[in-house]
Amino acid sequence: MAVINVTPFTDITALIASDNVKEGDVVLLEKGIYFQTVNITKNYIRIVAKGPGVVFDGQSPLLVAFTLSNVVGVAIEGINIRHYRVDGIFIESGSGNRIINNRINNVLNDGIFLFGSSGNLIWKNEICYCSDGIKLSSGSTNNWIIENIVKDGFVDAFEASSSADSNNVFISNIAIRHRDSGFRIFGSNNLLLNSISINNTQGIWITEGNDSLAIGNKIKGAKSSALLIFDEYRNSFAGENNIECNAKEGIFNLGDFGILLNNELLHNGDKGIILDTSAIGNLAMNNKLVCNIPENISDRGINNLINNIDKPCKPCESPSDVCSNCVD
Repeated sequence: MAVINVTPFTDITALIASDNVKEGDVVLLEKGIYFQTVNITKNYIRIVAKGPGVVFDGQSPLLVAFTLSNVVGVAIEGINIRHYRVDGIFIESGSGNRIINNRINNVLNDGIFLFGSSGNLIWKNEICYCSDGIKLSSGSTNNWIIENIVKDGFVDAFEASSSADSNNVFISNIAIRHRDSGFRIFGSNNLLLNSISINNTQGIWITEGNDSLAIGNKIKGAKSSALLIFDEYRNSFAGENNIECNAKEGIFNLGDFGILLNNELLHNGDKGIILDTSAIGNLAMNNKLVCNIPENISDRGINNLINNIDKPCKPCESPSDVCSNCVD
């Protein structure tokens, strides 16, 4: 296996397609600005920035910085990507690829887009000023989305966009200031763990499937529902989430047979928990609800409420007071 040094003057797509690059080789990028699109057609190729000064610039006319189609075990690490017309990194029908520690900004569509792809690791990337930050679609399953930061997007920070996008894991990600959702998660058996949603229109939206889990997440400053479990979703689980200072509902559950356990819902502007009229068989237990307006919990369906702490507002403790740093 070889390490192959390249410069901005190298046609990387042609190099990878040639006999000079074999599976397991490392393409090591020298510092500079690369005005090109790279199509990766071999398995187990590693494209690595030698230092922080490696920039791929689409100059607006180029569509995608890196395309991985039907490949396995490719790594892309440490690259700055900007100004592409469609996506920063596009993986189609790929598996076991590693997208690590890249910085992607000002891409018109998606920072990282997985289409019908499984078993990929998306880790420690920073993405800003894109439509969607990290998007899964068309039956993308068993992917690991870990410790990414996505800011200032025009649609969603993190999205699994179809009911076939299942068994994906979102761990310790941060979503800040998106016009739609911090996390819009379609599909079944997905996990959202220890992630943060701040100042997005909606915090976490779970829909079209069953069995997904939201555990240990923090949602603050949502303009709409903080955690929305959509109509007919079954067997969701939300536990130990901190949901505070959101403009509307803390948790709005329209699904059936879910469990809401040990969540903290503080100072939300339109009820702490709503179990809607369509919701049946849900269990809300041991949740701490403090000063949610106009009430802490509302069961409009047929559900079970056990041992929830329900505290009204103290003086100078309304959501508008507390969330704007009211001081006695």
